[in-house]
Amino acid sequence: MKKGRNPTHPCGIHQIDAATAAKINRQYLSITEGTLKEVHEGDKICTGCLRKTLNEKVEYDMNENDVIEPMSIDETEWFDYDDEDHEEVVNGNDFEQVNDKIEDLPSSQEDKHKKEQVRRTLNIIFKLFNIPAIRDIRRIKNIRQKVDNVCSALYKFCDILLKPEQESMNHYLSMKDSNILLSGLKTLFQESTDNEQIRLLTISPDSWGRKTIRKWFNCTDYQAQQALLLKKTKGLLAFPEYFSGNKHLTENTINVVNEFYLQDGISRASSRKRDIIHINKTPVPIRFMEMTIREAFATFIIQNPTVNISKSSFYALRPREVKCMGPSDTCLCIYHENMSLLFKGLNKYLKSNSIEHNDSIEVITDKYFVNRILCSIPTENCFTRQCNVCGMINPSDILKENNINLNENASWSQWKTINHKVELFHMDGSFDLLLDAIDSHWTNFLLHSYLTAEQREYIKNLRLNSSDSTYIVAQIDFAENFTIFHQREVQGYHWNNKQITIFTVHLKAGSINKNVVIISDYMLHNTAFVYVAQGLIVDFIKTNFPSVEKINYLSDGATNHFKNSFNIFNLTRHKDDFGLAACWTFSSTGHGKGPCDGLGASVKYTATRSIITSGTSISSAEEFYEFTRNLNYNAANTSITNQPPIHVFYIKSTTVEHVYSEILKLRWENLNKTNRIKYIRSFHQFNVRRDGTLVCQRTSNSIDYTTFMFKTNDNSESSIRPVHTLDELDVGKFIIINENDDYLLSKVKLINHLTQEVQVQYYEPPFPATIFYVSRSRNRNINNINIDSIVLLIRHNPILGEQGEVYLNPEQFTNIKNTCEEL
Repeated sequence: MKKGRNPTHPCGIHQIDAATAAKINRQYLSITEGTLKEVHEGDKICTGCLRKTLNEKVEYDMNENDVIEPMSIDETEWFDYDDEDHEEVVNGNDFEQVNDKIEDLPSSQEDKHKKEQVRRTLNIIFKLFNIPAIRDIRRIKNIRQKVDNVCSALYKFCDILLKPEQESMNHYLSMKDSNILLSGLKTLFQESTDNEQIRLLTISPDSWGRKTIRKWFNCTDYQAQQALLLKKTKGLLAFPEYFSGNKHLTENTINVVNEFYLQDGISRASSRKRDIIHINKTPVPIRFMEMTIREAFATFIIQNPTVNISKSSFYALRPREVKCMGPSDTCLCIYHENMSLLFKGLNKYLKSNSIEHNDSIEVITDKYFVNRILCSIPTENCFTRQCNVCGMINPSDILKENNINLNENASWSQWKTINHKVELFHMDGSFDLLLDAIDSHWTNFLLHSYLTAEQREYIKNLRLNSSDSTYIVAQIDFAENFTIFHQREVQGYHWNNKQITIFTVHLKAGSINKNVVIISDYMLHNTAFVYVAQGLIVDFIKTNFPSVEKINYLSDGATNHFKNSFNIFNLTRHKDDFGLAACWTFSSTGHGKGPCDGLGASVKYTATRSIITSGTSISSAEEFYEFTRNLNYNAANTSITNQPPIHVFYIKSTTVEHVYSEILKLRWENLNKTNRIKYIRSFHQFNVRRDGTLVCQRTSNSIDYTTFMFKTNDNSESSIRPVHTLDELDVGKFIIINENDDYLLSKVKLINHLTQEVQVQYYEPPFPATIFYVSRSRNRNINNINIDSIVLLIRHNPILGEQGEVYLNPEQFTNIKNTCEEL
């Protein structure tokens, strides 16, 4: 080695260890053939020599195809060795010694020296496993594969030696990939919810305790403890229970709460076309709560005492389409609204009075007076003010018990009808006048609130008890007319736009619900249109519910088209007209909102949206009908049941006018004008007996009832007459013939006086029926019959439909039926 002060012989400043000395001796003694002096541990070398020693060039294999195959334990030739003689000890402190020896070196030299020491150590380990040594440290992937093979072999040796209870699974993952997966698991744990974190902790090894889990996952002691308990009781990745002790709600409870929210009386469907939301791509009408959530919860607990649910859960289960408050309320009941305005004025006065005297007073509501005035177990007489105990008590009698000054000023509001216009008036006066106003409204309000509650409960049970084998509930109503508009309109069109009539029907038979919308260009909302619509409804029910025996109509009490003598008279002829028995249930005044309102809103909303966004052109009622029908048929194609959400029908105005002139006009003109139902608006249930007697009830559950029989004027001649000669017949007339005890409707096609025969066109089905179609049977198409087979001649031809069908009016049907029964 170079020694001295000359530049060619620099003095050494870096002490070397035994390994470095041996390396130098091996390299240089062979070159100098022993002439160079050997170096020993503790000798010093210069910086250049140390750098040269550390930068020793290592030969490496440049062959890219040199791939080390995973070592097989069975195929490896292992050799026995003695620990003392053959074990090459790798001192774990070598790295520290090297660091101490060259601590004064630059960081790059120190790093290279460490890498060299590690390479030597790995080569020693690889030699034990018959794995080729590392020749180039730049082959990172190859080195990692060798290390993974060594680790895999060591794990197998450990399993062979220790014989574990469970066989270890080899996932063939490198250590690098395993570390990436574990890091991802930790990240997933940190980003999960509390319950999910506890669930993930259950995948920790069985040998891990609470402290190990907490340290590795960086979780809390409570989470680790709960995870160990959950894994012990329920296994891996089990879902934790609610630790507060609350039980989850059952599916039945959730369904009961949802159905409660959707009940009429708890919420009401909005009739505005803008109040539509989409749930699962289906337009659903919005419903608005008719009471607060607190009041609804109290009502639910009373109606369902066995259901255990908290208020917060009850609020959380409110359906999306049910809103707590509406933007504005329209079509409110005038009885309830006027009484509510009076109570607001009363509470305002009492509140101001209590502040002056530092008193606290209860908020006055209608329930307050009902509980204070009526009997403890009220009957119908209590609500009709006919009770001997509570019938004479007024709200003012209760309020005057507090010794209130009656001369003080108060203010309140009232809805009043003046000159056929309803307006809101604000009034000021003494407190005594306010009490008089409350007393004057109390009797009507009390009766009205009773009727509302009774009908609401009856209608609820009526729907629940309906079925497709007994009776079906048909709720009907007119929706607000749809106004035709276009996406681009010229000036002046707004004042000349057309409208379309929309008649909505909701059918319920048990758990089956059907929605029907009838569209028409007939603009009058009258009883004649209702009668024609009933024909379509009955045909639809016979097709979809063939086992139904009765129809229970349900509607509000609108006198123009529902609750009037003409419509109730039609109800008594319903079975003769349409072949099904029927009754009619009315809701109380101002409380007739139901699913029909949502149907009308949905139909108008879809059309409006299509016109605005897609440029759809709708210029007539028929085009509106075609658009709505196609929209629902397309929805049926994507539905599981293949049923359209809304069944759409169309009625021409000419059809309504024809039915009125041919059937209803004659029927109503024959109705005795002095024989009408008195106080018809006070009745809310109408049933028809077999003999045509009408049963009228104040409420549907009332024990007391009134019977009524419509009387007609018998001044008109019979609609039929017997046939004795061919001279009484004309071509085109309709007759009833008897063929094998079947009474068939037939049309005269040709009269042959020579043979005394008549050529007729048969119609089906056999009598009794009200609608007939041309017979398609070969035996009953066009035949020649003898005059003896002719039973009756219909004086005035029946109504002919667009498809050639024939409609008998009720009078014709009744006369033919009575004659055939006599025969």
